[in-house]
Amino acid sequence: MKKKVMVLWLACLLVLVPILMIVLWAVAVKWTYPSILPTHYGWMYFKRAYADPNFWPSIWNSTLIAMIATVVTLAIAMPACRFLSMQHFLSGRLIEFVIYLPMILPAIAIVTSTETEFLRWQLSGTYLGVVILHVFFMLPYAMQIMLESYRKLGTAYQLTARNLGANAWQTFWNVTVPLLRPGLIAAASLCYIISYSQYLPTFFVGDSNIITLPLLLIPFANNGRFGVGSVYSIIFIVTSLIGVSILAVLIGGRHGIKRQKH
Repeated sequence: MKKKVMVLWLACLLVLVPILMIVLWAVAVKWTYPSILPTHYGWMYFKRAYADPNFWPSIWNSTLIAMIATVVTLAIAMPACRFLSMQHFLSGRLIEFVIYLPMILPAIAIVTSTETEFLRWQLSGTYLGVVILHVFFMLPYAMQIMLESYRKLGTAYQLTARNLGANAWQTFWNVTVPLLRPGLIAAASLCYIISYSQYLPTFFVGDSNIITLPLLLIPFANNGRFGVGSVYSIIFIVTSLIGVSILAVLIGGRHGIKRQKH
């Protein structure tokens, strides 16, 4: 028991210490060596970030793209995983290889080659182009989660519902979806965070027309401007958690994830 408690405290420290450092950098007006803590605090970096004309558009773009990409990813993953879980002519290893293929290939090669085609199709610099590329990178994660969920679910509940007179839609909505809800929440949450964090696809395909939070955050972090970068990091964490919570409530019902315990 003591070992479990120690592991839990260690895990909490590994999560909370980096967040605490981000908060300190965000409010540190003056923090010089050899001071362990900032010597002067203030909201200067918050005001500077808020004054950026891309502040609100970046939050809106990140949220909108992540929401749409998550819905599209789940809409593709659910029927695909249902088919793959019921078929018997493809081997499990081949299915896993196909699912993981987008994760194996170098992301920069995929993004640059896709950008070349999107320029030809006039999708570069559009929300549609960004969403399509986000879905490509999100789909392996969603399919892996949903495939396991469908395998555990089996077909007995659906067959029982059909034998009792339910049609295909009633079976899907009233039987399949409630039983898959934990997997749906996990897949949606992971996909949302992945889309919200994407930098390369948005940078290349967005063509400087679509600004998201990672596009504002990463340049500040790379240039050593940790104050404003930390502010954007805090905003990134808070807004992404809000988005995940909204998805959990929309999929899990009024009680969100807690509903799965009953």
